[in-house]
Amino acid sequence: MALVGSWARSAGRHKSDVDLVVLSAEPDALLAGAPTVWGSVFGQGVELIRCEDFGLLQERRLRRADGLEVEVGVGGLEWAKTNPPDEGSARVIRDGMHILFDPLALLAALATAIR
Repeated sequence: MALVGSWARSAGRHKSDVDLVVLSAEPDALLAGAPTVWGSVFGQGVELIRCEDFGLLQERRLRRADGLEVEVGVGGLEWAKTNPPDEGSARVIRDGMHILFDPLALLAALATAIR
């Protein structure tokens, strides 16, 4: 899991959304649970406001009861491939990434390959 976008670059503002990338060996299981299961993570009253397909990432944009929007990009482990890196993944990394949880060191390896 990684924080990406404006908050990862320390450019987030009061109205900025929070952008996360979540990789899983079973991304469909995570996607099937949005937003019901994710309410326990992001707070009660989470509303799914948009779904979008970005190829290797599937977006689930959520709005919390306090108005904060959280964009969760869910994808498989192939999003972090390094040989060669996916151009969309590279763009996300270059735009700012702060790794939150990376037990297989896939995001760290991707960040090294991009830089």
